[in-house]
Amino acid sequence: MSTIAAISTPVGAGGIGILRVSGEDALAVADAIFICGGKSPRALAETPLAMRFGTFRAADFRDRGYAVYFPAAKAYTGEDTVEFYLHGGVRIMRGALDAALQAGAKMAERGEFTRRAYLAGRMSLADAEGVADMINAESAAALRAAYRLMDGSLSRKINSLCDELGDVITGLEAVLDYPEETEDEVLPPLRGQIENALARVNALLATARTGNMAKHGVTAVLAGRPNAGKSSLMNALLGADRAIVTDVAGTTRDTLEGSVECDGVRINLIDTAGIRESDDAVESEGVRRALAAAKSADVVIHVVDTTDMRAEAPDFGNVRVFTVRNKCDLTSYMCPRMYGCFAVSAKDGTGVDGLRHAIAALYTEGKTADGEVITSERHKDALYRAKRALESAVKSLDGTVDCTLVDLREAYDALGEITGRTATEDVVNNIFAKFCVGK
Repeated sequence: MSTIAAISTPVGAGGIGILRVSGEDALAVADAIFICGGKSPRALAETPLAMRFGTFRAADFRDRGYAVYFPAAKAYTGEDTVEFYLHGGVRIMRGALDAALQAGAKMAERGEFTRRAYLAGRMSLADAEGVADMINAESAAALRAAYRLMDGSLSRKINSLCDELGDVITGLEAVLDYPEETEDEVLPPLRGQIENALARVNALLATARTGNMAKHGVTAVLAGRPNAGKSSLMNALLGADRAIVTDVAGTTRDTLEGSVECDGVRINLIDTAGIRESDDAVESEGVRRALAAAKSADVVIHVVDTTDMRAEAPDFGNVRVFTVRNKCDLTSYMCPRMYGCFAVSAKDGTGVDGLRHAIAALYTEGKTADGEVITSERHKDALYRAKRALESAVKSLDGTVDCTLVDLREAYDALGEITGRTATEDVVNNIFAKFCVGK
């Protein structure tokens, strides 16, 4: 493959900017544009994995900085790589990239460095997706989940499943080829093996909801009657004046969103219009949107005014509901000590911190003992296809071996898409197209 180059740090002024060059001609490109303190141009090759100070020579300027040569066996991409650490000015980095291109490198495409690492066998496809998730993570929980994915935790589980299914498939193929010699040995333990694989797939799928919370945050919708204090509570939970608060009922007509991190978990708060019957077309639409948002949330914060306890909770479907008795500073109301019930005062902050922690704790409820969670919709889809195929394989055991074999191969292919064993070129291209250019 050709030698590629790209800026690996964000565009903008900064203390340091990094230019990465990777490919079989990486050292030749480096020799053309970087001199280590006046020494021979081969100084980088003579001292691999060492940071060398020197002069970077672009077409119309010079800069002083550092360069490191990574031999293929030690490089991220699995091929010779040189990284330059220069002053992080926009003009400097653009000029440095131009110099590398003029010296023979080609501009890297989106995710091409990580793609080469995948093609070189340095990581699985799922590991590569973990790299992208690390870059895009917006909370500590998202970072932890992304790191486990990048570190190969999921890939090891999937590879183990694929290896075991591969052994079962090989055994069934032997039954078809040599039925008299192998049938008694292969078929008896078959049901247990398939059911075990199915149980492991189901266990991974059970973490998908928690994985979504880790990656995207816990979505909490504030719902209730007008003037219950939803907007005030949202501002208190965020620690900022995000929503407009007035004494006029029905001030909030549409959904309003804001986010805060608590205990390492991102909480996505959605303030909604007060729920009541209205002849006002705009307010009625706001109520409809409020109910729709509530039914798609991870938790509904049903806000009730303790000075006006008439309202019953609307039907929010199967979504978990936290009942919040707001304005407790105005009454002597004592909230019953039961899970999901809170007495708060959005005005003076009483109980707000406890509510925030309770929302964040929803994430930890679904975590497995080893912390493994499914965070990718692509992985979730592949696991569901494997689940259906394995369920079909169990049913087909009472029929012919041929049908069972077809089902098991389908399950194997679905699981293999996660790590890249059986992924098509289109799947691979789609994944790396979502990366930034410098990674």
